[in-house]
Amino acid sequence: MEINFGASAPYTVGVEEEFQLVDPGSLALTPKIEAVLAARDAAGLSAETVASELSASCLEVRSPVCATVPELTGELSAARSRVRKLVEGCGARLAAAGTHPFSDSVEQEITADERYRQVEERMGWTARMQAIYGLHIHVAVPDAEHAIRAVSALSQHVPLFLALSANSPFWNGRDTRLASVRAKVFELVPRSGLPPAFGGWRDFERYVDTLIRARLIPDYSWCWWDARPHPKLGTVELRTPDAQTDVARTASLAALAQCLVATADQYVSEDPLLTGENKWNAIRYGLDARFHDFSTGVSATARETAWTLTEELTPVSQDLGCKTELEGVLEIVEGGTGAEEQRRLFAERGALEDVTAHLVAATA
Repeated sequence: MEINFGASAPYTVGVEEEFQLVDPGSLALTPKIEAVLAARDAAGLSAETVASELSASCLEVRSPVCATVPELTGELSAARSRVRKLVEGCGARLAAAGTHPFSDSVEQEITADERYRQVEERMGWTARMQAIYGLHIHVAVPDAEHAIRAVSALSQHVPLFLALSANSPFWNGRDTRLASVRAKVFELVPRSGLPPAFGGWRDFERYVDTLIRARLIPDYSWCWWDARPHPKLGTVELRTPDAQTDVARTASLAALAQCLVATADQYVSEDPLLTGENKWNAIRYGLDARFHDFSTGVSATARETAWTLTEELTPVSQDLGCKTELEGVLEIVEGGTGAEEQRRLFAERGALEDVTAHLVAATA
């Protein structure tokens, strides 16, 4: 296992955003990834920054490593502008949300890449369900043990990240009554959901080595938990959030993750089974969820939790230079989630095509 913790400055940050490729006429998903990748190569863009994913109607855009979240915000905005032009030149449009409002997931093509063919072979129908779109946040850590503590800290706050980022209420043309159906669909994948409560780095290594020796996985990257160590990149990776339509919300979630990783030593590991109860409430109700503190017996709403945590993290956000972006978490609390906005638009206009058109127009 290649380990690069400490190779970059602690708490540098980067993200991977998964975008929908949408037909400009029907607004349905379109499997244009090969055309987009060919255009990428012709434009001289790096395969490290613009890449494919499992679904041929998904485009992944990776930011550079950034010292601060404000720097990251600028990079994300510029990347969206470049990629939008690239995609439009291929006869498609770009949209950011956790799921497409009406396209049938199982009808989407799988990308013609060996890794994804392996995924389809091993997972069967489960792989066909994964036309979903997430936001992955990477934060660099100084060493392997800090990585385990940071994964634990992020895991405890997975319910809040889900509540804040919920942006996938519709699935195959129906309102699921969930705030994030993407989160439940992804749980069909093996080694997904909340990570085990590892006692230290050696526990993680033993777990991965055991699965590799058993030929169940080729490497650790086949552990797709909500939060995981990423030793090759020297980071911890939060995989919980839905893709965000507004880049400012991506930045706010990145700031929250960065602050939690920087203060990971302050958190005591929690039983994933208990955290899972709060995670379900977030998937179902978004910011209207109630979270239970199993150590104190006290419950609070997701909104109250966000206010409290933002206040607690303000000092470290000042140190990291992301205070403004962290305060954007409270703007999400006040303005509502992407799922709420999608439902509001559908109630007003009565057509999921109108919801999709909004996502295309607002992905900026």
